[in-house]
Amino acid sequence: MKRRISYSMALRCIGQDLELRGLRTFVIEPEAGQYLVRCGYQSPPAEMPVTLSYTDEDIEALDQAGKERRGKVPAPKEFLNPVQILRTIGGYLDRLEARLIRISNNHPSGQDGLFKTEYETQDGERVTDDRAGSAIYDLCVSMYKQRGRLTGTGSRYGRWR
Repeated sequence: MKRRISYSMALRCIGQDLELRGLRTFVIEPEAGQYLVRCGYQSPPAEMPVTLSYTDEDIEALDQAGKERRGKVPAPKEFLNPVQILRTIGGYLDRLEARLIRISNNHPSGQDGLFKTEYETQDGERVTDDRAGSAIYDLCVSMYKQRGRLTGTGSRYGRWR
């Protein structure tokens, strides 16, 4: 069965919802047509007493709510935040046409935050990718520039170069 919603959109919306709820630690797993998220309020590593689930309809509603909030809420203080990191990981999985197994940030890693992504390639190979938040930065910037090229909003003087 083909996914209706890209990983990039789904993970961005989930990240925004977790951020609005003040949840900082998470494990995200697709399960039975939805995303199951175990999460907690403390910085990783931490207990995760909250469980949420997101269907495609929930994600579409979160995306619509996000569109309505744009311009009304202050921009994030940092370019590299969990929402952008999740969106970037989702975009990476979309480009690979991989199947997400699990994403987690609940690992001891110092100040930088470690994101562990498990996925299956088109060839059926199972991959575990551990990256610090700062290691995802270049991929975030690349995606940001790509979105600017696609929407024509990369610069008031034209496209990103």
